[in-house]
Amino acid sequence: MSNTMYESLIDRLILFFTGGRFQDEVASAKKDFFDESGIVDEESPNFEMRMTQFLEWYLFSRKLSEVNLTPAEYALELPEFEMSSDERPLFENLVGIRHSLFEFLKIRGNDVYVKDLWLGKKIVIPNSPVNIGFSRDEIFDARVIPDGDTFRFTRAFCFHPPEASRYILSEIKRIRKLENPEEEEAFMLKLLKMRYRYEQYRHLKLEYIYTNEKKIKF
Repeated sequence: MSNTMYESLIDRLILFFTGGRFQDEVASAKKDFFDESGIVDEESPNFEMRMTQFLEWYLFSRKLSEVNLTPAEYALELPEFEMSSDERPLFENLVGIRHSLFEFLKIRGNDVYVKDLWLGKKIVIPNSPVNIGFSRDEIFDARVIPDGDTFRFTRAFCFHPPEASRYILSEIKRIRKLENPEEEEAFMLKLLKMRYRYEQYRHLKLEYIYTNEKKIKF
């Protein structure tokens, strides 16, 4: 299945779960997300990507307050969320989206090879529409959609500076031992805030931002 088809399905989820009776839910989710990942700046050149990160977190990571399900999961149970019998397996794939930290390995043709750093597994994203901007020195945050034996990128990315890799890898090693997916998700949100602060405070050394020590009061 093409990325364009999945993007269309994600757009339908966004439209349904940000309107009507879910407006208060979205407002609450925005506060939660941006409190944890850094307040969004509408003047920032990365504003659109920041909003994409929020929307994907809202759809695929955060449980709705009225039910213990993400919007993507809830869509499979709601009769008013329309989907055809052909579309249902694709929406089920979206429920299976994996959010992780990745290391870029190589590009062969239009296929992108990466390593999932939480799982320690190599995966391939075939015919990826995103095949530039990757560096072996950078760890990046992304979501991948399981699609048969392969995967597809969603639209949200966050690339961390090469100098932050040592800190990130050490934290991954520590958190993996906890075997708690919530700890992994919390750390990735924390990294989003660090990346945002790195953009804001270019005059500071990176090690003052990508650290567990409170060296500076923001």
